[in-house]
Amino acid sequence: MRPLSLVLVLLTACSNAGSDLGLLPVVRRSITVVVSLDRDASGSTTNVDTAYTGARVLLRPAAGGQPIDSALSDNKGFAFFENVPVGRYAVTVDPASVGDSVAVSVIDPDIVTLVAGDDNGSVALVLLSYPTPSLQAVRQFPLGKRVLVRGLILAGIPSFRDTTAYIKDTSGYLRLTRVSFRGGQTGNNPGDTVSAIGTTSTRAGQPTLDLSIITTLGSRPAPVPIPLSTAVAGTAMGGFLDAGLVVITSAVISDTATIAPDFSVVASDGSGPLTIVLDSQGGYNPSSFVPGRTVTVRGVLVPSGTGSWQLKPRGTSDVILF
Repeated sequence: MRPLSLVLVLLTACSNAGSDLGLLPVVRRSITVVVSLDRDASGSTTNVDTAYTGARVLLRPAAGGQPIDSALSDNKGFAFFENVPVGRYAVTVDPASVGDSVAVSVIDPDIVTLVAGDDNGSVALVLLSYPTPSLQAVRQFPLGKRVLVRGLILAGIPSFRDTTAYIKDTSGYLRLTRVSFRGGQTGNNPGDTVSAIGTTSTRAGQPTLDLSIITTLGSRPAPVPIPLSTAVAGTAMGGFLDAGLVVITSAVISDTATIAPDFSVVASDGSGPLTIVLDSQGGYNPSSFVPGRTVTVRGVLVPSGTGSWQLKPRGTSDVILF
């Protein structure tokens, strides 16, 4: 997609050619509408956005009423209106021309003003975007649905070897599986705000967003884990905290096991046992985890596939041994 500033320069150059002919001012002008797909749900133009072809752009009087003209966006996302009388016009998009998978998120400006003394015409930007449902809503979606979500990273790539990431919003939590990134990005940090597009799926009996493509939108302070007992963590609070970030405090190690390539620890704070999975990518020293030692651990809750949940710390800084 051409940046809006470049579009303006090109239009200025074209409109000035041969303009000084000694004629009276022309009372008709042009309007160019640039239609793009906002692929990262940022609400502004970014380098991951793409031109949208085939959107039917409508031009209406600013005061309302029926369209006076329409144009389809071409393969570069441009919709052109030529010989438009000077005045004020509302730019809209026919929803039927873009289907039900995307919707208009931004029109800037939504009212275009053409004046007699301006030979350059006007340019408007239209951004189309996928709907962004809440994470709790996505967990209820049927399998195989393509969706775009926004959230805060709890655990990102490369915390775990299985290319998963974990996000939250105000409604709940979700695990992203088989994650990749836009724009050459290689990883995320807890606290990053992101958008992710993927396909609803399941893993170990819990909802996921599979083949997720992440775009980082910004950064906020690292999220604070929810304190839980080992017994409640083992049930993820009845599944409500699946993929959530939690912390258990002062749990005594009772057993360890190697499940190659990972290492697991069973610990309890007195309320019941919880399995802690130390991912081989985390840089842990398994010999430090011996029965009888006390551990405080932060991490995300991952389903075992047998109706219980395990705790996965994101790295050595999430584990304190006493």
